Amino acid sequence: MIELVEVTCTDNNKTLKASVMKKSDKFLEVAVEGTNTKVTLKKKTPVDRIYIGKMAGLEFTSTGENVGWSNV
Repeated sequence: MIELVEVTCTDNNKTLKASVMKKSDKFLEVAVEGTNTKVTLKKKTPVDRIYIGKMAGLEFTSTGENVGWSNV
């Protein structure tokens, strides 16, 4: 089972589900569902609540909270 989180693009306000590939208190590496897009998001400090990352000129954020599970 793969953990799912929500990732939001702050440039267009779209929120998508993403499969967690790696996760720690400092970074979150995800693959956006339905695509081959991988995004790495980081926290400035381990106590921050939001992970932030950039991909293709767009900014993405996530709390890293579990929103479900995938069998894929």
